[in-house]
Amino acid sequence: MRARATRALAVMLSVAAIGILADGCVIADPPTPLPALPAMRPTIVRASVVPSVSSVLGTWPTTFIVPVEVTDPLASIGWATFVDFNPASGEGLKEVGIATSGSSSPSGRIRKLELPIAKPSDDQCHVVEIVVALRINTFSGLTAHAPDPPYGDVVTWFYNPAGDVSGCPVIDAGITPLVDAEAGVEGGGGTGQ
Repeated sequence: MRARATRALAVMLSVAAIGILADGCVIADPPTPLPALPAMRPTIVRASVVPSVSSVLGTWPTTFIVPVEVTDPLASIGWATFVDFNPASGEGLKEVGIATSGSSSPSGRIRKLELPIAKPSDDQCHVVEIVVALRINTFSGLTAHAPDPPYGDVVTWFYNPAGDVSGCPVIDAGITPLVDAEAGVEGGGGTGQ
């Protein structure tokens, strides 16, 4: 009887082991691909822009050098140049183009745009802008200046042959200075007491 019980126990353990092995078997699936990163806007590396944007241009450069960082080294980026852009009419668009993938840095993430822009007249101050984006809509100056998502970046220079901003128009942000009615003096709204 003992031999029969031992055989029965051995059979039950064998069946249980086969069941565990069958349930515990892992079939390896191929790895799933990584999700694609969303498109990210190109970013102008302002510290490396030539000429520097930290001062007014007194002489017109032959080319404007704009390093642009992209997250995808294979992506093409669009660019547009403007002189005295008018947001009401879209006037001021000078040129548009596309910078294709190409490595100008070891990682391939920095594109160096070298853009010649025709010199404007020397009779007034001028605002020069370069807009970069993944897609530049060239339908008009308005659409080129305001790229579609994921949007873009812009760098701005001020040009005055005199080398300073004297005589340049002042941008009105719609803020009217407070006037002290009694003294007729512009002020910050304080009581002066």
